[in-house]
Amino acid sequence: MKFVGYYRLPPVRGVFFSPAQEERLLLLGCEEVFSDRCLAGGVVRTGLDRAIAALDPGGALAVASFHALGGAMVDLLDVILKLKASNLELVVLQPAIDTRLDPGFFDACQALAMFNGERSVVRTAEASMIARGGAKTEHREAPAAATSASPDLRSSADSPS
Repeated sequence: MKFVGYYRLPPVRGVFFSPAQEERLLLLGCEEVFSDRCLAGGVVRTGLDRAIAALDPGGALAVASFHALGGAMVDLLDVILKLKASNLELVVLQPAIDTRLDPGFFDACQALAMFNGERSVVRTAEASMIARGGAKTEHREAPAAATSASPDLRSSADSPS
């Protein structure tokens, strides 16, 4: 199966390529290496798209770190689940992850994505309730007798005989 690498360059003035990242991926055994440059206003990931398109089902994408795949957890999970849906493997150098050896990583990412989706639904419902005025809560103070230790509320074990 085909094995390709991918990395992103940070938006640092004067940095035009990263031979160290490319070399690490080539030494890992990647047949081709693709890259993208982060822009100050966002990331255009045509290199990632080309890397994924270069793989047939069962192929593997290698990255030096999760930062190559996304700058935020939601973006990272989107790419990882896209790989899984395309029947592709993922190899990450740091932290060491290789779904060719342990596919359980995809299951964990799927669970996190589901949690994130559920969280979004809950937050939307809460915002809707608040907007309608249905989430009003009243804070009532407990009666003084219930909060103080009055003699008639003590158990028989506490009362003198």
